[in-house]
This record gives sequence, C-alpha cells and structure tokens, in this order.
Amino acid sequence: MNISMQNHIDNLRLKLETLWDEKLAPRYDALGESEQRTVKIAAVMLPLIIFIFGIVLPILDTNKALHHDIAILSQQVAEANQLADILARKPKQQGSTNNNNILSDVDKLARQTGVRSYMTRLRPQQVMGAGQRLQTQIKNVPYQKLTRFLTTLENNGYNLTKLKIQAAGIGIVHMQASIGR
Repeated sequence: MNISMQNHIDNLRLKLETLWDEKLAPRYDALGESEQRTVKIAAVMLPLIIFIFGIVLPILDTNKALHHDIAILSQQVAEANQLADILARKPKQQGSTNNNNILSDVDKLARQTGVRSYMTRLRPQQVMGAGQRLQTQIKNVPYQKLTRFLTTLENNGYNLTKLKIQAAGIGIVHMQASIGR
C-alpha cells in the first residue's frame, strides 16, 4: 500500500511539473520583475490568509463560545447543588395527616407572598373523605399578590375547591376558597 501511495504522489508531482513547465512558467517569465515579486508574495500570503481566516479564527471562536457555555453550565450546576443541599436539610412534609401541618404551611406561604395580613379566616375544615382542607377568606387584597399566593399554593401541591373571587375595587379583590392536598 505504501508503494501505491508513493506512485500516486510521483504521478501528481509529475503532472504539476508538466503544468508549470507548459502553461504557468511561460506566463510567469513574461511578467516584469516587480510583477513576479507580487506573484511570489501572493503565493506565500494567500495560503497563510486562508489558513488564518478559514481555519484558525473559526476554531478560536468556537473554543471561546464553548468556554462561555461551560462557565454558564458550571454556575447552574453550583446553583442546583446549593438548592439540593437546602432541600436535603429541609425535606418537604407531604402526606401528613396532621391539620396543624397544612395550616402552618398555608400560613407560611401566605406570609411569604404578602397576603397573610389580608386574611380574615384560615381554619381547618372537616369534610368526609376529602382529606385535609382549610377554609380561607381574604379581603381587600391586591390582585397581583393573590395570584402570586395561588401560584405558590399550586407549586407546593395544594389544590383549591369552591374558589370565589370578587372585585372590590380597581386591582383589589376578595377571595373565599377551600384549600387542600
């Protein structure tokens, strides 16, 4: 296989020499001295320019973009690990049958979202076969705070039944609902 490769290289070299001798050398020799110098410079510079702008710079740009992506992913991994550590220290109490847990959880979520001061009622509700439920009433709450509270409840695994929302003014509402798991 090495001999056939050498034959191909020799054939290619012979063809290039023939092309040079028959077509390119007469044209090159016909040029003036300054034009020949320009052709020599172009013969050196053109492959160099193609190599730099066609290969090196695109590789460097790709490398820079990959390093940037790695930095972002590393930051996200660090944040995920930090959140995992927090969750490992404070496991979520789901499925407990104690009404105090659902009451304290909903109270905590209401305080976090800023609607606790608007609550006029938050008490356990006894419903046959329905699990844990809280009866809640909120008056004169800004609509944005209420939607944040409802979204937080949903994200924490709570569901709402018998939901009633009434407008009390511009951007202010009243709400009555039954909250459960």
